[in-house]
Amino acid sequence: MRSFKLLTATAFALLTLIFLASPTPSHAQEPRYLHALSNLRQARDWLQWDHNPHTADARRHAWDEIDKAIDEVKKAARDDGKDAHFTPPPDARAEGGGAIRSARDLLGVAFEDVKYGYDNPMNAGLQERAKQHIAEARRICESILHP
Repeated sequence: MRSFKLLTATAFALLTLIFLASPTPSHAQEPRYLHALSNLRQARDWLQWDHNPHTADARRHAWDEIDKAIDEVKKAARDDGKDAHFTPPPDARAEGGGAIRSARDLLGVAFEDVKYGYDNPMNAGLQERAKQHIAEARRICESILHP
């Protein structure tokens, strides 16, 4: 009889714990930051495909801005409880116009993902800094395409 009471009390405590445990917040389920990471990495890779020596400095500057954005988005993703190493596939469409145009387009998608991702107030402006780096990299790509 004593073990039955102990078993019942343990089962009740376990059920109470399961019931009261807070579920994962809905914003942690959003894959926006992870999708932005995929697109930023792919945009960075597209910049390597262009071998025009006249645009090497601009591409290097855009590459640096993308790296800074990736760092900020990784921090934001970790703050959101996501694994920054597990990302969905990028929107890697290399339609007419070449690598720089594809990089610019992916940067636009990444900007939108970061813009509409959940902004944790505790992350001290990571989202805004990431948006600034992405916008600068996109501006550089635009200046390469339309000098």
